[in-house]
Amino acid sequence: MKVAMYYTNTDVRIEEQPVPTIGETELLVKVIASGICGSDVMEWYRIKKAPNVLGHEIT
Repeated sequence: MKVAMYYTNTDVRIEEQPVPTIGETELLVKVIASGICGSDVMEWYRIKKAPNVLGHEIT
């Protein structure tokens, strides 16, 4: 599957990742679009977690 991988505010790459395995009580959702959260642009906050897949603001 394709993901938006955050490295820095000026380095976000579309990368291929394996589809995650889900448990019996979990759900896998295909995301068509995603918004940007305020924390997505705060580099001082996000850089500590880099590299990190963006997209928690699904629409």
